[in-house]
Amino acid sequence: MNLSDLIQYIKDFWNDGWEKKALIVMGVVVLIILVYAYNPFYARTNITGNGDSQIAPVTPVPVTTPNTGTVSSNNSTNSSDNVTYLISEEQAKKIALQGNSGFRAGQPIQGTVVVNQTTTVVWIVPITKASQSKNVYVDVNTGKIVEV
Repeated sequence: MNLSDLIQYIKDFWNDGWEKKALIVMGVVVLIILVYAYNPFYARTNITGNGDSQIAPVTPVPVTTPNTGTVSSNNSTNSSDNVTYLISEEQAKKIALQGNSGFRAGQPIQGTVVVNQTTTVVWIVPITKASQSKNVYVDVNTGKIVEV
């Protein structure tokens, strides 16, 4: 079979009845549907939900501040209602923006992060720039940015 025989075969096929052409078209459609239904080319994970990431509510964690002098107290109850941190919210915002020019800082929230099996209490400062956003974690005791 050479090229001229192939061309003649295609011409003969084209001149045949419409039934043969319709059968081939139906076969191609069924093949496309089967390939789409079973999708053997790549697998996707089944994700349900609306796709929005949700941040779990953060509960404040009491942290004791080091005492530099002698403190005398006659208080017999332990109270963790008023927890003071060495780094305030405003200071955490400023620290988060220092290495990120052009970003704006949102409202910091308190939380904890675990790095190398060490739990650290941090201010979680959301920063945004146009459509780009990320969180910066500032240690409440030292003021250093914690890399997560």
